[in-house]
Amino acid sequence: MSEQRWLVDTEPSARLPIYTRLNASDVLSDPITPLGADLGWIQNILPGWNAGYAFHGSYSLVEKPDVAASSGIFYGHLYINLSMSRLVGIRGGLSVELVDQLFYGGDPDIPEYVGHPDDENADASARLAARNAWILSTEAFPELDEDRELADRLRTERPDLASLTPVALVARARSVMPLERAAWRGEVAATNGAAVGPSVLGQLLGPDNQDLIVTLVGSAGDVDSALPSFALWELGRMVRADERLTEAFDQGIDGIAARVAGVDPKFDASFADFLAEFGYRGPNEWDLGSTSWETKPELVLGLIDRLRLQEDSASPTARLAEHAGDTDAALERARAIVGDDAEAQATLDAALASARRFAAWRERAKTNCIKVLHEARVPLAELGRRLHEQGHLAAADHVFMAVDEELDLLASEPSALTDTLAERHRAWKGLSGLDLPTFLDTREPLPPLSSLRRKDQVEVDQVTSGEVLQGSGASPGVVRGRTRTITSMDDLDSFEVDEVLVAPQTDPSWTPLFMVSCAAITDVGAMGSHAMIVSRELGIPCAAGVPAATRRIPDGTLVEVDGSKGTVTILELPATAQSS
Repeated sequence: MSEQRWLVDTEPSARLPIYTRLNASDVLSDPITPLGADLGWIQNILPGWNAGYAFHGSYSLVEKPDVAASSGIFYGHLYINLSMSRLVGIRGGLSVELVDQLFYGGDPDIPEYVGHPDDENADASARLAARNAWILSTEAFPELDEDRELADRLRTERPDLASLTPVALVARARSVMPLERAAWRGEVAATNGAAVGPSVLGQLLGPDNQDLIVTLVGSAGDVDSALPSFALWELGRMVRADERLTEAFDQGIDGIAARVAGVDPKFDASFADFLAEFGYRGPNEWDLGSTSWETKPELVLGLIDRLRLQEDSASPTARLAEHAGDTDAALERARAIVGDDAEAQATLDAALASARRFAAWRERAKTNCIKVLHEARVPLAELGRRLHEQGHLAAADHVFMAVDEELDLLASEPSALTDTLAERHRAWKGLSGLDLPTFLDTREPLPPLSSLRRKDQVEVDQVTSGEVLQGSGASPGVVRGRTRTITSMDDLDSFEVDEVLVAPQTDPSWTPLFMVSCAAITDVGAMGSHAMIVSRELGIPCAAGVPAATRRIPDGTLVEVDGSKGTVTILELPATAQSS
């Protein structure tokens, strides 16, 4: 590991120099594997992201964006290009303040905007005006349908990986990844489109009604990222209704896959169908080197174990029904604020419908991208498994410690890289737990990697009784409960039904846990974050972007979460915290 930078860190954009971990940690919470960075992001996703902005109309590729114009990798972690977000907003007629609020939750430490002569661009503004008009009126997004067809075809046409030679496995992974460039046009357009409806609602209803907007948007319906949670709920119901399956799960998660196999053929078939349909999902799923539900089915069984403990009344359908009246009341309130102006009322309806459609489309766009990524992951995971069994790799996941140019050597002469990849894995693990700068201004020299402290070396103030923590409203509802901090999917068995989940961030693979929680609090995120969209589909109040919540709120703290306002009120500290 270099004292200055990590193996796969990118060069920053000279034109767009400000980066942030806000929202990036919602996408890639952990340090990215070298192969995930190189083959996945640097070669395919970052160019696809830039091309997606051109498709959206934000700028022309004639402007020659740097590879890291949309995002970059620093200290082995993904950073979003804050300057690009602001550029897109400015060209689309939004204020910098509104962009910061929509995408980053209005963080008080966000760097001041410094203008550039090329930020305003008449051609781009005209394109974006036309695009925004489309966003507010369209009921179809054909490019997303095309991307989904291409992604699904990869899965149905997947060869028998066990029969492929190492060289063919590498070729399969490399052949899949360029489709990310196409899929990212939908991801970028849907992400930016998802901000238009809420921004129009904000202009109509005023800055003091952000909580109303959260309640108003509510559930979008037909959200791809929520579908696995509904399917997992049904698997949990099957376990709860079967004494033999319940007994198998009651013995604990260790060894559950072997114990449950063959107990109920119907459950086995449903579980297999689930993995075939949703196996591409998993924690930190934007990284090629992360495990997925298909590559590690035990993750799914752990979620089922938590969901089986819930009563039928806690189903996501029932929870959504509880909030239906809130959404209706919010619409009546919004109409009263807008008044009798017919054009304003029509704009309200169009903006609300657009916000809901694009929330769903944003999740479909991400799903398309993740499906493609997963089809590159599975042949590489098969290669790693095989080389580990043959003694060429210390662990199967060391295959993801290679960079792309090393894959040919790994496939033909794997023992040549055994020690290199093992040492690289140790260095990569050392990137976890760093106290990363939230913002980077790359016009100044970046702090060297060796200068960063670890999170456990940074003191934070514990919350006090009566304190009100402010985040972003993400999913409506007001709930009281005791907190439980979960920082890894490996900690699921410590979570009890109806506790308040406190997490650093939650990608969609975590969201089934929302159905076991009475509410959720996250360190990072905003209304438009992927997991927050899903939380609204599951009817779970959520306060996102509550700084250092996982380190400041002790387990067992009684809190009140207002998911519309984004507030967390500390009602009572646990006895252990009070005595200390």
